[in-house]
Amino acid sequence: MKIGNIAFTSRYPVFLAPMEDVTDIGFRLLCKQFGADMVYTEFVSSDALIRHV
Repeated sequence: MKIGNIAFTSRYPVFLAPMEDVTDIGFRLLCKQFGADMVYTEFVSSDALIRHV
């Protein structure tokens, strides 16, 4: 499977969906260690980005 210029070598790649208040860095690293091919950061509030919260 290929998305843009990123090619996944496994036949059935595993993606970790973003989940608010769940997918912190420790959780993402653990999922990667157990075979997730791609992980995402959790949802970010646009208001928090603007206000630097």
